[in-house]
Amino acid sequence: MQLPRLMCTQHPDTTVKITASEEVDEAIVAYTAYGCDEVMVDYEGKMTPYGQPKEIVMKAIRGGIPLGDRFFITVRMPNPKLEEFDRAMLSLEAAFLANYFSRKYADVQAVRWVILPMVEDLDTVMLVRKMLKRKAEVYKSETGIDVGDIEVVPLIEDAFVQTKAKAIVGEVFKGEEAREVRVFLGKSDSAVKHGHLASALAILYAMSKLKEFEVESGIRVRLILGMGSPPFRGAINNPRLVHLEVVQYAGYYTATIQSAVRYDTSLDEYIKVRESIINACCGVRSSVSDEVLPLIQEASSKYRSQVLKHVDKVVEVARLVPSTRDRVSWKEYGRSLLDGERVVHMPRAIVYTSTWYAVGFPPTLIDAPFLLELAKSGRLDAVFNLLPAYRRELEYDYEFFDPQTARRYLGEELVNAAVELADYLGVEARPSPTYAALLRMPRSEPNIIALSKYRKFLG
Repeated sequence: MQLPRLMCTQHPDTTVKITASEEVDEAIVAYTAYGCDEVMVDYEGKMTPYGQPKEIVMKAIRGGIPLGDRFFITVRMPNPKLEEFDRAMLSLEAAFLANYFSRKYADVQAVRWVILPMVEDLDTVMLVRKMLKRKAEVYKSETGIDVGDIEVVPLIEDAFVQTKAKAIVGEVFKGEEAREVRVFLGKSDSAVKHGHLASALAILYAMSKLKEFEVESGIRVRLILGMGSPPFRGAINNPRLVHLEVVQYAGYYTATIQSAVRYDTSLDEYIKVRESIINACCGVRSSVSDEVLPLIQEASSKYRSQVLKHVDKVVEVARLVPSTRDRVSWKEYGRSLLDGERVVHMPRAIVYTSTWYAVGFPPTLIDAPFLLELAKSGRLDAVFNLLPAYRRELEYDYEFFDPQTARRYLGEELVNAAVELADYLGVEARPSPTYAALLRMPRSEPNIIALSKYRKFLG
């Protein structure tokens, strides 16, 4: 069995509203039209019906799709430490019911993996593993149908936790007989908490350390990269940047194909993304030394100090960003930053990213004051050497930066730093007349959708 290369997801990063009832057909189209060999049924902070994996199974069987061979259903469960315990357990039940029906009607195993998000320790992974093992045993003993073993894929999506990925993965897979395991690294939530620069460096460092783990353990790590269309979220789905990102993050095995690249771009643009991801798969991972760790820490600290100055305005505008999937509101299940002893509640990654674009200030530019510090101390070239796509990412985002609009929302300090950085890089910081006109209109949900359609992603 070959592991999947393209994972179609249910991210709400498109301008097109997709209801939960449409997601079953969407999963089939992911294989037939987009060439994805894996679909993620997502329950993390999302109101997905628990019968959805089973419905996808039955539709795939009726359609003659090679379920369990070249097409897999993977469930992303809620982390039981962060969401209600019952939702986590019901999502596991949904995975086993899908396998019960795939075994019963096609004698194949549709679900082989469950993704556990926000992994920071071993305890939650072990809890989920135990539940998966016991449920499998109960199904077999009570129904006579062997639903198969389901493996846990740890999703590590915090920059500081990613710097410890080697130790975490070593603990998770200690004593495993498997010679090949899947590990998921996410960019988006890490970027919200730590900024674009810190999160990008942390992923490169984690990939390098996991290469060391492979050599030392003899276990091959098949990396999944979770990245979207905007640079802040990794840009591996961006038709204009993908050829750079697949080189920068060389060494992945699977990449997510999120919603925006399927619904907001042309088929030709999508094919370019798909082919770039597949053709560059499994390259040699770069070696990144421990010397990068202080830079990650410093970049994160400087980023958070900037965000906390503008958090009230970000939250205000974020309330206007529409949800294009049936998700739990970010007001109930969002992300948080620490401001001393105060916990600041923030939108989730896609709404957060969209919000910064909506105020005329792409979120990669929040790092601008720190990048100027690096430039003045002669350290910026070293960053560009570590991240060869970074300069082009900044040039791309400057196309959506409007100082006039941004100053209305953010004041002078941060905007002036972004202007100064553009001058240093020799980039013209001016959006197209059409985009600038949209930015200078009053902010509303239709206006945010119009801005997003121009960019070809919501956030």
